[in-house]
Amino acid sequence: MQTILADIPTQPSRVPPSALLSGKLAALRRRQVFVSAGTGAALVVAVALLLLGAGMVLDWWLDLAWGARAALLALNLGIVIYLIVRQVLHPILHPPEDDALALLVEKARSEFCSRLIASVQLTQPDGISSGESPELVRALVKETESLARTIGFDQFVKTGQLKRAAGLALIIWAIGLLSFIAGGTSSFDLLKRAFLSATPVPRKTRIVGVTGHLRVGRGDNVTIAAVAKGVIPRSGRLVIRSPHRTQEFPLDAEARGKFSRTVANVQDSFSYVIYLNDGSSGPFRVEVIPRPTVVTIQCEQVYPPYTKLGAVKRSLGDLSLLAGSRLLMKVTATKEIQRASVRLVGLERELPMEVNRQNPKELSAEVPIPAKALTGFSIQMLDTDGMASSDAAVYRVEVIPDKAPAVRITYPDRKEELITKQATLIIGFEAVEDFQITQARIRYKLQVGDKDENAETKMIALDLAGENPQRLRRRHEWKIGAFNPLLSEGTTIEYWVEVEDNNNVTGPGTGASEHQIARVVSENEKRADLLNRAGDFLGSIGDVAADQEKLNQNLGALILEKAER
Repeated sequence: MQTILADIPTQPSRVPPSALLSGKLAALRRRQVFVSAGTGAALVVAVALLLLGAGMVLDWWLDLAWGARAALLALNLGIVIYLIVRQVLHPILHPPEDDALALLVEKARSEFCSRLIASVQLTQPDGISSGESPELVRALVKETESLARTIGFDQFVKTGQLKRAAGLALIIWAIGLLSFIAGGTSSFDLLKRAFLSATPVPRKTRIVGVTGHLRVGRGDNVTIAAVAKGVIPRSGRLVIRSPHRTQEFPLDAEARGKFSRTVANVQDSFSYVIYLNDGSSGPFRVEVIPRPTVVTIQCEQVYPPYTKLGAVKRSLGDLSLLAGSRLLMKVTATKEIQRASVRLVGLERELPMEVNRQNPKELSAEVPIPAKALTGFSIQMLDTDGMASSDAAVYRVEVIPDKAPAVRITYPDRKEELITKQATLIIGFEAVEDFQITQARIRYKLQVGDKDENAETKMIALDLAGENPQRLRRRHEWKIGAFNPLLSEGTTIEYWVEVEDNNNVTGPGTGASEHQIARVVSENEKRADLLNRAGDFLGSIGDVAADQEKLNQNLGALILEKAER
């Protein structure tokens, strides 16, 4: 039994680490990490300031393009990030171990004679091997604690490199700050450019206002302008680069500090740079795209329903349209359109057009034709590129009004007729209308004695027997004796005939005949009038008979003369 127990290996007893030594080594580690990371941070600041300053100076000297500045910024950021990882984060993420720290203290204080490093290593989990005495290790640790009790381990960290790095960073920062302040607004501009701003490089002559990027229609005139500050030159240069050629134009001063140049009838896209003294701008780009134009216009006139004429095709050269019609238009454009309208010339207003969503090049509109004022129309378009049509053609429109019916009184044939108070006045008339006649009436005024301009107008409606003809011939027997009370002698009746058409859109149109007079007289006066008219008639018959007799005599003489020959 004893032999078996002697053969079993004895497990070594572990000596716990010294709390005193561990605390002092932890303080040393913190200081070591702080000094290393601080030195790295100072180095990062110094390098970042130097790279930024060098880049700003290089940009001021060479006027670097945006791509070159972007590459330089990426390179600088890469260097700074590398230094942050290497010099700042690495010491923090990978601090020195206790063995390395103990060795640092041993080198600084020889009285430890390897006691400190031995105390650290022997108190680790596998520090004591089988057969070694733990008591000796405890005695060693106790002795080491007595030596280290009065010694601050963090004093062995050298800070000279940190001070030098911090001093260098401070000097570079101070020099950079003074230089930045001395540069004024130029420094701000260079700093903006260092971070990829489009701000121009500061010069003695600073270009602060430029037309910039443009999108124009093909064939347009483009005015490029710039505003300069600082040293104002008398003139400048405009350099235009297109795929086919490079051109240079002088820039003339319009006013102090303001320069412009108009490029006429541009056909291709181009980039441009403005040079004023030592300052330059850009490059900026002018994109030239075609404006939308009309390819075809199909017109159809829809007559008002009352005409019963339906719809007819119309050419652009024959837009004589009846008032009240509707003009249907189908327009085809050269480009896809997002919005369009019909501008009505004379009315000074616009009607929106409908865009075919399946084919945005196709447009349609319905234009009501008013009774007057409309003289033409034009098509205004805005394509999907945001380009508006320009100098749209104006298509002439002639509005034909619906004529009122033409009316004339066929009987009595005299403008003034004498009647008695019991008479029946026969009124015959005829009317002609382009479409349909819907109403006919006799209007009249009664005047007694002197003419009364404000006499009331009265009306007699005529029955059309349910007909709506284009040509109307009627005879109306107007019984004067039906007036209640009877008309007195000396009363004057002013009468005329009115006819109304079926125009329910811009009308109705009303036509009126000439005004005629019927005067109420006594029976004796009427009888005398009839006798006079009969005498006139007989006299005219006698004149005709005398003329006929004379003609016969002349004819007989002519016959005898030919017979004698």
